Amino acid sequence: MKFKLAIPTIVILLLVSFPARANNARPFFLRTAVTMNGAEVPAGLYELSWESQNSKVSVTLWKDGRFFATARGTWVKNAVQYSEDAALLRVNSDGSRSLVEIRLAGVKKTIVIENVSPILQLGAK
Repeated sequence: MKFKLAIPTIVILLLVSFPARANNARPFFLRTAVTMNGAEVPAGLYELSWESQNSKVSVTLWKDGRFFATARGTWVKNAVQYSEDAALLRVNSDGSRSLVEIRLAGVKKTIVIENVSPILQLGAK
């Protein structure tokens, strides 16, 4: 009798331990070329996928089934639930744009991309 109870319990534990990939991907459109984690990403339609562990998240852009760019970020709670996906961009001093935040439709939190670009600090001696 204990054996019959153990099998369903093990199956349930295995199913719960694997992340559900189907909910962690969606089409994502970039209206302009951006830099993401140092990679140049042209404007276009991509598949955005993500893997979360608590508030930390790793996001990846795919195009035509091929890897394009990835970055790490943090989930940040928002009071606003966006009606459309959106990309928040920073305009750099050279005119290029860097992806700073990903806003997903229907979700009350955003993905804030970690700043990985090197920061040059100059100081007087």
